[in-house]
Amino acid sequence: MDLAAKKNEIVDWILHIEDESKLKKIIALKSVIENEVVAHTITGYPIDKKGYIAMVNEADERISSGEYTTVENLEKEIENW
Repeated sequence: MDLAAKKNEIVDWILHIEDESKLKKIIALKSVIENEVVAHTITGYPIDKKGYIAMVNEADERISSGEYTTVENLEKEIENW
C-alpha cells in the first residue's frame, strides 16, 4: 500500500469515528507527534522542532551581531586555565 492509499485509509477511518473520546485521543497523538523531540541540549534536556528552530535562529542572530568566540580566542582562554 503506497503512502497516498494509507493516508486515504486513515482519513476515511477518522471520518467514520462516532466516539468523541477516540477523536480526543487522536488529537492528543497529533500533538505528541508534532512536538516530537528532535534534539537534546548538552545537559540532556529534550528539544522539540519549534524550540530547536528558535535556538538556531538565536544563534544566527548572535553570530550576525558579532557575539561569538573564535577558535583562536578560545584556545588562548584555555591556556589560562
